[in-house]
Amino acid sequence: MTKPPPGRGCAGCAVVAAQLVLVAMLFVGAWAEEYFSWDPEHIPGPVGPYIVKMGVVAVVAAVAGVVAGVRGAGAAAYGQAVVVVITLVAMAVTNTMGASAHEDQHKRECYSTPDTPKCADVR
Repeated sequence: MTKPPPGRGCAGCAVVAAQLVLVAMLFVGAWAEEYFSWDPEHIPGPVGPYIVKMGVVAVVAAVAGVVAGVRGAGAAAYGQAVVVVITLVAMAVTNTMGASAHEDQHKRECYSTPDTPKCADVR
């Protein structure tokens, strides 16, 4: 295996930084969708699309990490592994955040109209 010429580490760092910024933007977007609204009757949207987009970032990072490892760029491979781990954690937190927000919304709906059949589990 041959090592890449010196000076290519900066490009690897830039790719990792761009991926982490993208994951952060997706996470903040999901958080804003769930919790930020001036409307007291705001119904949060699904977080599924945000999780899927984060999953795409994780897959791209995993593929880039494998390619970097095969080419002998260990630092880039480790950087991509860090991106994958951070993205998976962000996906798990986003899923938990979405489930919590939807449960709160369900409880609010059931307290306002307790006769609804779907509210039997909340009473």
